[in-house]
Amino acid sequence: MSAPRDPQPGDAGVEATGERLVPERQHGELVHAEHLVRYRLAAQLAHSRRVLDAACGEGYGTAMLAAAEASEAVGVDVDEPTIAHAAKRYPGASFSVGDLTALPFGDGRFDLVVSFETIEHVKEPERALDELRRVLADDGVLLISTPNKHRYLVENEFHEREFTHEEFVELLSARFPVVELLLQHNWNASLILPPDVAGDADGERAHALELRKTAGIAPGEELYTLALCTGSGKVPQLNPLGVAATVDEAHELAARLRAAEVTAASWHDEWQKAKAIAEHWNDEYWATRNSVWWRITAPLRRVGELVRRRRG
Repeated sequence: MSAPRDPQPGDAGVEATGERLVPERQHGELVHAEHLVRYRLAAQLAHSRRVLDAACGEGYGTAMLAAAEASEAVGVDVDEPTIAHAAKRYPGASFSVGDLTALPFGDGRFDLVVSFETIEHVKEPERALDELRRVLADDGVLLISTPNKHRYLVENEFHEREFTHEEFVELLSARFPVVELLLQHNWNASLILPPDVAGDADGERAHALELRKTAGIAPGEELYTLALCTGSGKVPQLNPLGVAATVDEAHELAARLRAAEVTAASWHDEWQKAKAIAEHWNDEYWATRNSVWWRITAPLRRVGELVRRRRG
């Protein structure tokens, strides 16, 4: 269930604007883990289903869904160069240019539709949700996410409208009789792992892990709200999932501050030495200027100055 990360020969890649994830440029960052865990969750549902990745961006997620043995995996995005990149890089999936408010697919075309961190980018979110509902089969499942306006603190110039937990639920419930929520949040964690697992940075391998927590959140306190929606029946049960990112950022910041303190202390020592030398020569200068010898030889210095001016 893996997707290639390395760009293909001759592929210039996608610019990392902040609007979409570019895995090879942001690999290991927290934002990479945030995106990856959502697609890993969706991959649990993809087997033997016709899957649409709505607003697929660079295409890595669509490729993951195809690798999870979807009967068909289609990515759609409004940006033509991005779709051209995705089609070249991920031949195991198919890609189309399309607007979320006017999808180029027939009614009931897909069994599973995923749309992550998309609805907040759309000027007409209600119309976009109507389109996602239209292309979803009657017994199909929509897995959708958006940042929680009350908790998401990043200023994003690409967002048209952000939703609170309650607003998002209301928007979905108006179109789907069954809506079940999942909460995505970022926790600090301390893990004890064998060396081979600790060294794994691939993002592909699954590791058995017993999870215990000492901090919790209530609905509405999550950073991202996810929803499983269907027009009929029950939504499938999904296994809780996590993806670890780089080492603790606060620890990294503390390490950098400590290194900066050591460097600053070294610079301070050098400055003190330079200051002491400067003060020494300043004292020498004024001691010379105030000496009897300096006063006695003053006429000679004036004569020397006159001679230099006449020669010049």
